[in-house]
Amino acid sequence: MSVPTLTLLELNKTIRLTLEEKFDAPVWIIAEINNINLHRSGHCYLELIQKAKDSDKIVAQARATIWATQFRFISSYFQSVTNKPLEKGINVLVKASVDFHEQYGLSLNIRDIDPNYTLGDLERRKKEIIEKLISEGVFDMNKELLLPSVIQRIAVISSAGAAGFEDFCNQLYSNKYGYSFEISLFEADMQGGNTENSVVKAFNDIFDRQSEFDIVAIIRGGGSKSDLSYFDNYNIAFHITQFPLPVLSGIGHERDESVADMTAHTKLKTPTAVANFIVDYNLLFENEVTGIFEEIVSSVKDTIRTNEMYLAGMSLSVYKSKEILAKSTEKCNRFYYRLKNATENIIKGQNSELNNYKIKLERIPSAVLASQNQDLDRKIINLTRLKNYYFSNQEAKLNSFEQSIRLTDPLNVLKRGFSITKISGKTISSGSEIKIGDELETIIYENKIISKVVKNEKT
Repeated sequence: MSVPTLTLLELNKTIRLTLEEKFDAPVWIIAEINNINLHRSGHCYLELIQKAKDSDKIVAQARATIWATQFRFISSYFQSVTNKPLEKGINVLVKASVDFHEQYGLSLNIRDIDPNYTLGDLERRKKEIIEKLISEGVFDMNKELLLPSVIQRIAVISSAGAAGFEDFCNQLYSNKYGYSFEISLFEADMQGGNTENSVVKAFNDIFDRQSEFDIVAIIRGGGSKSDLSYFDNYNIAFHITQFPLPVLSGIGHERDESVADMTAHTKLKTPTAVANFIVDYNLLFENEVTGIFEEIVSSVKDTIRTNEMYLAGMSLSVYKSKEILAKSTEKCNRFYYRLKNATENIIKGQNSELNNYKIKLERIPSAVLASQNQDLDRKIINLTRLKNYYFSNQEAKLNSFEQSIRLTDPLNVLKRGFSITKISGKTISSGSEIKIGDELETIIYENKIISKVVKNEKT
């Protein structure tokens, strides 16, 4: 039994005829550019693919060609609208004729490309990345980190030959305040297909040495708006959100910002702007320290002036106390000499009276004399007791006067446990107005206590 057969050429001719009948006019096709090669002849050869919705698995693939006569117009128009060249990794909407050659197989001949589709796709992908980061709860994580008090050790992600990196270094090293900085470059591509991998690698390298740095600066020099799209990348943005150091970005344009800019701790427009921010940030810290120092100096001066006034007042009080003590001593001395003179006069009078009695006694009988002698002895004893009592009494009064004078000395008052409380250098009395928050100065013996009023109740 014979089986119908076809040669390969006959099969391919049949396929070509079928396709020509089915696709008799160009069709619009959505695909991703997986590879692109511009030949020296001017022709552009592409490899178009389609990936599965939920993975990067390729589910369809085809070769495509843009002939030189059309490529110049198509590529120029596409870039003028999207600010991005035709390149690997972008989604495009192309108008192509379906061609099949018996020897070379299926090929798409691209006649036109709709740049608005690609522009919308880029914006859609950017929006999806932002929404994904927000849904994961990581979008603002890097912004929540605190900048160090002073920024000195800087890890920079940039291209070594980029003008932006050179501007950044010059701006920091030549700052007019004389601040010193340590800059470590971690090289990465700032545009092109290797941007994602090289930037992520730089972040990983910095992470391994994170204790050596205060911040990370990711910067690039000038470039077209299309270059910015390389930073609308989920992997780069996610690494920024998860990084343990604050990330400063200087990769944007004046009116555009990438997802990397949005997730960074601080977004600035240019590398020079990043450098200026760091210098100004350190200047702010210096001004704060200077302000605190000036406040301390002012406070110390005020305290010294207050204590000088207090010591002057205390010296005056001590001087007055000494003056009172001197006057009291003088008064005691006058009392003492008056008492001494009075006592001597009394004794002289009594001695004179005794001599008179003696003369009289010599003239009376011995019995009377003996009686009188006994009476005289009693009087002498009484007089002696009276004299001693009088002197003791007067001496006790003198001691009391002297003790009272000593007790009036402020230092002795403080020694007994008393204290003096002042507000603003004035002693508190029963009529003084005391407010919550007032600062009290309490003086005790050999010490001074500063306190603040938190409660004031009348008793």
